[in-house]
Amino acid sequence: MRLFIIGLLALSAFAQFGCLASDGDRSANTKAAVESIHTDLSAGSCAKEIDKNDPNETPYLSCPGVAGYTLILRRVDAGRQSIDVVDTAKRVLPLNYQDFITRHMSTLDGRVEWRVATKDGKPVPIALIVRVQAREDNDQPEKVTDAYIAVAKITPNETCVTDRIVAGTQSEADVRSRADSAQERLCAPPQPPMTRDGNVIR
Repeated sequence: MRLFIIGLLALSAFAQFGCLASDGDRSANTKAAVESIHTDLSAGSCAKEIDKNDPNETPYLSCPGVAGYTLILRRVDAGRQSIDVVDTAKRVLPLNYQDFITRHMSTLDGRVEWRVATKDGKPVPIALIVRVQAREDNDQPEKVTDAYIAVAKITPNETCVTDRIVAGTQSEADVRSRADSAQERLCAPPQPPMTRDGNVIR
């Protein structure tokens, strides 16, 4: 009888462990997978549009994104470029790199990286990674002096720059890790303003 009871207890423990393992497997399987998808900002991949709300009718590029999102590449000031994210509801969400990445003249690389989660079988953009080429030498305005990695979070309620990373200081894996956790962080503070002679106030 004692051996019979011990056997029953062993079977019960095995069954309970199996249930816990199954629950753990289900939890792991329901965790959203994240992958990178690259899209282009080049003139050949984007449509040239005119901003009718601008008295100067400044042109911009409307570029395909992922999962129904698009990107607007526009000139935001003399010698400066930035991106607006356009979501599936057609909301235009400016990232304002001229305020949060560099106050100096800048251009963007021709390819951007989306971090995309799969939720309920559908792709959902959660972050955007863009390389910004800055020209911060006032005496040589055509010379690229620095490069920054701009990480922006994309959420239903807020889309903004969260990280300004000096290129080369973090690995690609680290940058992607920052992007994957960007939704948990606040928007980045703006960069210091510039004086009239083009110097940044420290």
